[in-house]
Amino acid sequence: MIIAGVANPSKVDSESHLLSMKKDMDDALTAGGSVYSKYSNPKFGGALMIVNIEGASWTPGLADQYQRILLERGWKINDATTEHSYLLCKDGMLARINEIPSTDTSGGSPQWVYRFAMSYSLRTRRSCVQ
Repeated sequence: MIIAGVANPSKVDSESHLLSMKKDMDDALTAGGSVYSKYSNPKFGGALMIVNIEGASWTPGLADQYQRILLERGWKINDATTEHSYLLCKDGMLARINEIPSTDTSGGSPQWVYRFAMSYSLRTRRSCVQ
């Protein structure tokens, strides 16, 4: 008999990883960019943190600066990194920094933003084996 969810992170594990994500994200955000919106959620099965940077405050090289700070905090570049999306891993967590803007409507009207997200789940633990 197989029991579903056995390998999924517990809520306590997810909360612990979310705290780590928050510290590293806060450090990276000191490089610049104005936060338009934030969302975070720890639960059984994983944790998610999304920060949307206002498009008007985005500058060339900002993603490089975010990446440099994460590397200094122990993150490693993931092989799936592309030309427009940086992927980094640390302790089973995955960080994604997008250099292509998207639209955020959480404030009521559409806003161009650049997404900086971190997640932790069974899937990220598997894709971030280093």
